[in-house]
Formats: sequence, structure tokens, C-alpha cells
Amino acid sequence: MPKLSLANIFLVVCSTLIPAMTGAQQIDLSQQTWSAEIIRDHGQPVIPLFDGWYPNEDGTRTMCFSYFNMNREEAVDIHLGKDNHLSDDRFKALVPTHFDPLPPRYRHVFCAFTVTVPEDFGQDERITWTLTSNGQTLSVPGKLLAPYVLDEPTSDGRGNLAPLVKLSPNGQNIRGRTGIHTPQPIAATVGETLELTAWIEHPNEEVWVGWSHHSGPGKVQFDQKEHQVKTLIGSTQVQATFNDPGEYVVRMQTIDNIAAFEFYCCHTNAYFHINVSN
Repeated sequence: MPKLSLANIFLVVCSTLIPAMTGAQQIDLSQQTWSAEIIRDHGQPVIPLFDGWYPNEDGTRTMCFSYFNMNREEAVDIHLGKDNHLSDDRFKALVPTHFDPLPPRYRHVFCAFTVTVPEDFGQDERITWTLTSNGQTLSVPGKLLAPYVLDEPTSDGRGNLAPLVKLSPNGQNIRGRTGIHTPQPIAATVGETLELTAWIEHPNEEVWVGWSHHSGPGKVQFDQKEHQVKTLIGSTQVQATFNDPGEYVVRMQTIDNIAAFEFYCCHTNAYFHINVSN
């Protein structure tokens, strides 16, 4: 698919968005031109993005949605509803409600969630993701157009291959962005550390792993947000602590090298569903 540079993303955003309310840290969109200054510590919106789509063996197609938090320090929480929704609710989707600050090394968060549509979903149909944050409403349409086809789960041209992931030693394994989910919610207690483990296989000696708070009512603290994993060891762990009770999802992403994110291939998502009680 066509690749957008960071500059191109902001040129598109700044030329299409409607001016909205401003705050002390916020630059009114009517005044924005391409400049690194529109990335601020606080007060900027989260931009929903459409990465592309890929065909599945059963004839269905899967759309990838991602996001760009334009704040270096502010994590943004947007509840599902009028401020965070898809235009078509016929299809299951694990839409995020927590948006981490701007990643320092790889900029936007790639393919945070997917939507799988049936074989008869037309090229003229759209699934639009809308986010309202810091006073600004932004939308992006997902569509099955040929220029947006993604390599999945491998890229023959670059030789990238998504890591194979399991969430138990002898459990199901998945490779690719559609991802794998814990079969049952994991029980946790407020304020107590929970260890999350994934088993990873890949031809490379090591792969990158990143952990994120995907959804849930409170805050999630990780002992490490990202790290390199030796594939000979075969597993990776993170210590997570939750400050409020409720239902959470922790998202793990793994890729052979974070530079491959910019080429839209190839990573694997894993989603840990967690029930936290007092």
C-alpha cells in the first residue's frame, strides 16, 4: 500500500479537520500548518488512522485501524459511545479506549485493532472510526480498495515475518495482526502485581515486544513497556498493576524489528482480558 510519511499525515490532517475549542496547550486546527510544534506535551487530539486491509483464506477481509496520539506526555481515555465508535456495529471489534502518549521511537501505534468483514462486503462500503478528544472530532474511513492491501503475515519483498505467539505453553498459536486472545479472563486484584506471559517463536535471534493498556477504567502500570526478547528463551513476561477494579484489556505487540512498522509488515497482536477486583 502507499506509505505516508509523518509530514504527509499531518498535512492531510491539518487540511481536513474542522476548527474546534482550544485550551492552553492546544493549537487551533485553523491555525495549524505542518510543523513539529503541533506535537505537544498535552492538549492535542488522538488521530484515528486506517492502515489498510488483508484477505483471509476463508474469503473474509480484515481491516486494520491504528492511532496517533499527538501528545508526548498525555495519555487519553475515550469511553465507547458518541466520542469513540465505529459507524457499523455489525462486526465484532475490540476498539481501544486508552491511548498511550506518542511512542518516542516508532511514532503512531500500528494496527491496534482489526475489523473482519464478510466476502460480500463491497468496495463502496465503509467502516468509519470516530474519536473525539481534547475538543476535536476526527474520523477515518476503512475501505477495501486495492491500493490499501497489506502484506500479512509475511512480506516476500522485505523478508519480514510476523512472530508466532501463544498465550500458554501448549495453547493455540497465532501469527499476524488479527491476533490472539486469552481464552478466559485472568483474575487480578487492585494494587497487586499480575504477571502476564506470552510464548514467541521467530527465525530471528530476537524480536521486539511492546505492552499497552488497551481498555479498562483505571490506570495500568507496567514494569517495562517494551523490550527485546531472545527467541531461544521462548517466552516473555511483564508485571502489570491495576489501580481500579473493572474489566481491562492489555495489548501486546511483537515484531522482528520496530523499523518494519513503517513498512506495515509484519507484527502480531495479543490481547489479555483481565478482570480486576478489590
